[in-house]
Amino acid sequence: MANALAPIRRVVLVYLKDGPGVDANLDARVEEILLVTTPGGWRGRLRVYQRLLRDAGGRENVASLSMCFSADLFNRFCSEDAVICSSVRGNLPQNYQHDYGMIGTSLAIAHLLALRSFDHVFAMTEAMATQIHSIAGVRSKIIGNFVDEQALECFRSASSYVKGGLHFVYVGSLTNRKQPALIVHAIEFLISQGYEVKLDVIGDGPLRESISATVVRNGLQEHVQLHGQVANPYPLIAGADALILPSRSEGVSRAALEALHLGVPCVLRDVDGNAELLSDPMAGKLFSSDIDLSRAMIEAASLGRTRSIKSSLLPPSFRQSTAAMQYLQLIEGSV
Repeated sequence: MANALAPIRRVVLVYLKDGPGVDANLDARVEEILLVTTPGGWRGRLRVYQRLLRDAGGRENVASLSMCFSADLFNRFCSEDAVICSSVRGNLPQNYQHDYGMIGTSLAIAHLLALRSFDHVFAMTEAMATQIHSIAGVRSKIIGNFVDEQALECFRSASSYVKGGLHFVYVGSLTNRKQPALIVHAIEFLISQGYEVKLDVIGDGPLRESISATVVRNGLQEHVQLHGQVANPYPLIAGADALILPSRSEGVSRAALEALHLGVPCVLRDVDGNAELLSDPMAGKLFSSDIDLSRAMIEAASLGRTRSIKSSLLPPSFRQSTAAMQYLQLIEGSV
């Protein structure tokens, strides 16, 4: 979003914590401020951020958009200095239960209830908006997730026709919520059925050792490669027949958006808003039961190989220019 809006508005990214976002590929016009080392802990960071908002023009001229738990909690104390907005990025009750255990559901409810004090709340799908309203009574605006499309163009393959075996790719953390081990078992099943298949696993996490052990134990080393974290995964994504993401819960996966923009069909579990993302029949396949994953993989790979040109498969509501302008118009209507 920062890159999409930088040509027409002043955009400042403020980082509260260290993380991969600090290394993002940004338009040179986007300003960056890192508050991690600000004295006084979180209270000190909040005071500095509030002063930044006032210096930029205050509530009449500034909007502050947050996109995660800690940022939302931080942002809700800035309503006097800016129009405060939150973008909810997933199925919070289920995500937090996976991430935080028994207290996860309570944390998610507290997070959603905190959104009542925001000027604008944005959801990425209809399903997400319905959940937010049912828990917090907040009516959110629906704006699809999106990726920096221009930065991906250099990785687009000219044609989808690929000779040889089927090539699948997974991009994401190796956690129970993401279910990456399920893809390895599906690969093993497809091999037993006579298919020639290859799987690239991009990402790291607590399941890496057990997945690696499964690959070795079942003799899949020639078919499954665990790459760990990869700075530039796009050549692998663009060269695949399909991207597979069997997560139990998913907001709108960035990896899936990137694959679809590169013309690569996706296999997604039929949860949350995934059906909205795959509204185009050529965009991939949904599955509900684990036993249906291997069939969906074959069907999605076949879709990819019927297309002579790998043009974008993103629905219009998930395109960068559309979504960024929707944010701008809704927010500036309040500034």
